Amino acid sequence: MQRFADASNMNNWELFGLYGMGGAGKTTLMTKVNNEFIRASKGFEITIWVVVSRPASVGKVQEVIRNKLDIPDNRWRNRSEDEKAVEIFNVLKAKRFVLLLDDVWERLDLQKLGVPSPNSQNKSEVILTTRSLDVCRDMEAQKSIKVECLTQGEAINLFKKKVGETTLNSHPDIPQLAEIAAKECKGLPLALVTIGRAMTGKNTPQEWERAIQILKTLSIKVFRYGRSCVSGPEIQL
Repeated sequence: MQRFADASNMNNWELFGLYGMGGAGKTTLMTKVNNEFIRASKGFEITIWVVVSRPASVGKVQEVIRNKLDIPDNRWRNRSEDEKAVEIFNVLKAKRFVLLLDDVWERLDLQKLGVPSPNSQNKSEVILTTRSLDVCRDMEAQKSIKVECLTQGEAINLFKKKVGETTLNSHPDIPQLAEIAAKECKGLPLALVTIGRAMTGKNTPQEWERAIQILKTLSIKVFRYGRSCVSGPEIQL
């Protein structure tokens, strides 16, 4: 978080990206940026958060922006994407805004959306999260920051925190088994949080050993494909 603050200073870059593998914590970091920097600065008139995902849809993104801007139906219904882009542009051009684009998989043309290009004159900003540095480059991000997985020590601490002291203290073997399970999550915060919570209340070594075997048989790719896989039926501990 401090690295992000030092790199951006929230004033030096108009468009910047956060990239890294799925589950590494990009969305969480952007949420913290929104809560701790953008809202605290009180310099922006409007903040717009859009989950883009794939395939990217100009129309769907425009709809989210429209709802945030309260553009009335008589200026929106039965309009083409180009006409909607004009409506969005006419509202945003007079405002200092932050556009947060989460889970971007390919270049998204701001002009087609109707979003004015952020610059030193309007002092607006666009922040995006993506798994690919190439997407940051395609979006012409002026600064790209890689969101790294946690170190082994950080991962174990986070995992144990989610499991809870009551479970960890329920049997002398469980703290060591918890460390083994945490290592199987490969430093991915999403996996650590999800599995840690799932192990709360598992008070016997047998339950932990079974869970570790399940984790070992699961490819870590499961975690990298996103939140739906991590919380899905594949992981029943």
